[in-house]
Amino acid sequence: MQAIVSALDEPHREMALDIWGGLKAVTGLKQLAGAADPYFTYQTAARYDAAAAAMLRRIADATPAFTIETGAAAVLRGPRHVLYLPVLVNDALARLHETLWRETAALAADRRPAHDPGSWAPHITLAAGRIDETRMPDVLRFLAGRDARWTVRITSVCLLPDTSTSDGWLRFPLHEAVP
Repeated sequence: MQAIVSALDEPHREMALDIWGGLKAVTGLKQLAGAADPYFTYQTAARYDAAAAAMLRRIADATPAFTIETGAAAVLRGPRHVLYLPVLVNDALARLHETLWRETAALAADRRPAHDPGSWAPHITLAAGRIDETRMPDVLRFLAGRDARWTVRITSVCLLPDTSTSDGWLRFPLHEAVP
């Protein structure tokens, strides 16, 4: 599986990693996986055509860096729990997502409909794994005690050649406005 994402820059990358590490330490849930390079996803596909990199570079060059806001940390319950920060969609983020969706249509094989502009729910995964329900009150208390309502500057679009690893990312910087 491949993906088009935006990675978190410092200090938010480190802040996301601190939540993951603190959660494991405080709750004793050592099995929770986290991302060494936290990001949120615009779309995923089985694979992207070789022309996708050039297309992403063109879009990034034409898109000014912008900010997003995150909501309070939340838990998606299931066989594999996901602890995440919802990303609040603003106009700049919606425009970039729609452009990426439209421009990759011919370049993506088996694009996942969950990222369609009509159903997309961007989020930053902090940790994921199986959590016994008896431990959930500890998890919720920990998350409630962390201020994760952030204003995050988005400075790049990235192509992940394989979502199962953080190796080989192609990073395309967004245009920085001159003050």
